[in-house]
Amino acid sequence: METQRITIRLPQRDIYSIDLFVRAGEFATRSEVIRRAVHEYVKNYADSVIETADKMKKVQELELALESIEPYMKK
Repeated sequence: METQRITIRLPQRDIYSIDLFVRAGEFATRSEVIRRAVHEYVKNYADSVIETADKMKKVQELELALESIEPYMKK
């Protein structure tokens, strides 16, 4: 996988937490921690967007169903 270098600024408390993960041996480098965090966030956010889109689609389907039976309700 091709990667690109980016520069970010983080609060000192987050850097401290990242360094703790590295010192504890959970990750080899700061970059590895940040890559994992970004990957997990994107994955979870994508799932949330898909869920919201599915709900919107269901609402639209219900609206269409109501419109189709509306003429029969007026009688």
